[in-house]
Amino acid sequence: MKTEKTLVTITEEMVLNYEVIFGKQNKLPLTFPMIFYRYINVPWDYKTAPIHRKQTCVCHSELSIGESYHCVVTLDQVKQKGKYMFYIQSLVGYNLEGSECFRCVSELVVH
Repeated sequence: MKTEKTLVTITEEMVLNYEVIFGKQNKLPLTFPMIFYRYINVPWDYKTAPIHRKQTCVCHSELSIGESYHCVVTLDQVKQKGKYMFYIQSLVGYNLEGSECFRCVSELVVH
């Protein structure tokens, strides 16, 4: 399952809000794209609130204010182990030319 492409532009306000929580940044961290989820309509649902178990993020180019990315979230895997459901999903961002700029993979657990 996959979301529609969503255009997200990094704004100064996004960075300032991030820095209020995590402190001043010399450059945006690899995990910064995770805040893009607030702009993306994910069509699948979880039975209860998920717990973020682990994540990995890879950036192929440095993120910066004013840059725009076409973002897509893909539900890569769903499996059940006992009373728990495990979801693996990927957030991928492409520049306006279509090249992949970042990929963040998350594992979520739902009881």
